[in-house]
Formats: sequence, structure tokens, C-alpha cells
Amino acid sequence: MDCSLAIFSNEEREILEKYGHWFKALISGELGPYTEKQKLFIEAAKNERHPISIEEKTWFKYTKRKEIEEKHGHVLSSRPELKTDPFYSREGAKHLRRSQMSTMGKNHRA
Repeated sequence: MDCSLAIFSNEEREILEKYGHWFKALISGELGPYTEKQKLFIEAAKNERHPISIEEKTWFKYTKRKEIEEKHGHVLSSRPELKTDPFYSREGAKHLRRSQMSTMGKNHRA
């Protein structure tokens, strides 16, 4: 398939690999529906009704994944980076806590 399969279950991957070309042909009109199930699939794919079958849900998930990758693909493939914050750091927080504890200890001695 022409998108990342990371979000798909094994069953969904098998459906896309086995029927993906059929699904595309049905939706494009290149192939006409032969069964009631195929007619319902086309309706769901065209957002005329909610997807119900596993094939309809898988195709919906696939098309939405494609949209996301086309729109935000650069973000999906980038690795997150930890940026250091010069205003607040772990060491700064430790120093602040020690300072607070020291001040509290000095001011609240019995």
C-alpha cells in the first residue's frame, strides 16, 4: 500500500493487500458493483453512510491515513527532539527546591 501501515492491525493489512485494488476500482467506477456488499461498500466510501463492515472500516481508516500523510507527512516522518529550555531545567528545579527547603528550615526552627 502507498501509506504507512503502522496503525493497521494484521487483519486490516491483509484486507488492504488482498482487496485494495478492488476497492480503488469500485470507488473510481472502473469496476461496477456485482454484489449488495459491494454496493454498500461504495456508499460507505462516498460518505453516504457510516462504514459498518470490517472492509468498509478498513478502507475508511486507509483513506483518512492517506489524507493525514498528504497534509502532515513531514511531521509524521520526523523524529521528536528534546529541546533544552534555558529558562527552566531539571538542575534549576533541584537548586530551587534545595534553596526553598533551606529557607524553610531556617525560618521555621523551633
